[in-house]
Amino acid sequence: MEPTALPAMPLRLGRRCPIAVAAIFALASVSEAQNAAFDTNAPAAGSKAQTFLYGVDAGVAESDNVTLVSTDKVSQTMAVADADFDIRQRSRLLDLDAKGDFSYLDYLQGAYGGQLIGRFDGSAHVALIPDRLIWVVEDNFGQAALDPYTPVTPTNLENVNYVSTGPDFALRFGASSYLNASARYARAQYETSPFNSNRLLGNLAWGYQLSAQSSVSLNGDTERVMFQNTALNSDFDRSSGFVRYEVKGARTDLSVDLGATTINQNAGTIAVTQNGTPTTIDQNHGATTGGLAKLELSRKLSSAAKLTFSLGRELTDASTSFSSLQSGAIGAVGTAPAAQTSDNYTSQYASARWQYQRNRTTIAVSGRWERDEYDGIPGLDNSRSGGEFSVARRLTRALTAELLGRYYKTDYLHGLIAAENGSSNFDDEMVGAALTWRHGRALEIKLRCEHSARLTAGIYGYGENRAVLTVGYRPTRQPESDPGALSPGT
Repeated sequence: MEPTALPAMPLRLGRRCPIAVAAIFALASVSEAQNAAFDTNAPAAGSKAQTFLYGVDAGVAESDNVTLVSTDKVSQTMAVADADFDIRQRSRLLDLDAKGDFSYLDYLQGAYGGQLIGRFDGSAHVALIPDRLIWVVEDNFGQAALDPYTPVTPTNLENVNYVSTGPDFALRFGASSYLNASARYARAQYETSPFNSNRLLGNLAWGYQLSAQSSVSLNGDTERVMFQNTALNSDFDRSSGFVRYEVKGARTDLSVDLGATTINQNAGTIAVTQNGTPTTIDQNHGATTGGLAKLELSRKLSSAAKLTFSLGRELTDASTSFSSLQSGAIGAVGTAPAAQTSDNYTSQYASARWQYQRNRTTIAVSGRWERDEYDGIPGLDNSRSGGEFSVARRLTRALTAELLGRYYKTDYLHGLIAAENGSSNFDDEMVGAALTWRHGRALEIKLRCEHSARLTAGIYGYGENRAVLTVGYRPTRQPESDPGALSPGT
């Protein structure tokens, strides 16, 4: 699943920042020391080039409606500081991918307190026994809405962190047959919602190599979810069995999963947030079984263009969904949808993305449709569809212009929301433009202007115009191996 995120808004970071960030970078340091001691050869051909991209900037922003209301709008001037990084490294002993983007906003007229928002997604695979035993640490940190029906302001957000760690084991039988296994401990942590949980996960896959490019495998996944607050949440077990077919060609990658998922949930009470108010519902699911189907396709259309497509149906929950959030064409993950319950739901989705990068022009277009259905809680059922685009053009050696936009339509199919509490059917839209001037190898001055709005049942809900001017230090970017990749800040 690759749910599309909502646009990001400010939030105060609590004490629980990404708890695996330090571990990921510590593993990187240890692995580099091992490389220096035991691996004096260069990485094998075909491995990823090492990349370290980063930037910092500071400036000022102006909003004409910082509280996102239709009347009695509040203008605000904000001091802004940003930092981002993108680290990618692959060697015989280490595969590291860590990406972070953080911003601090100081509301000078006091509309809100100082706010720090950000998203971190990182993974480190350290080879304890190369090609046999790998230790994995993964962390996903960001923000999620509290109430899905009202605008995403600092008072309607919470921090969420999902961290997991454990070993991967691989064993080959001859030239064609293989056995893969993995085990994980995971922790889902919410700043406000009562959905904190500890998780034990396992996977076993037996496969057969049909050719140098294709394979087929039988897979079994199991997960035990144990909640910290058992008075408001019911522990559950989730198990899946499926067949996977994979093809990895010179220009095309294809993966197809087909099987079923079973959930065994303890009888008890679960917490549900409706109209922004927590409530409880008695649940007695027992065993629930649903189909599992996924298709992921990636096609390199040319040296400059790439197309990705995904389609699926699965049983999942809010924490698992948060850990797999993917960005759209604009390139920012942003704010996750509200986690209104810890209960499982059926997600059906389809998404596509086209990327083009050549010489001085970068274009990205993405679209997504998703429908989520909650067994026994129809008031939470929802559908969401829309898309994003981004076009960037380097006008001169020093000057780059960018145009971007987003539109999503959200409908809580059976939601009955009082008018003063928001709307269960709304459209969110944003259009913006940016102009970036670079001097030398690192100095960057950027002006970005955008207009965002929410429409509810054909009535104008709110609109905001925002302008941001920053001066930053951002060393010249290295070319990415992915022709369609959008590097931070482009």
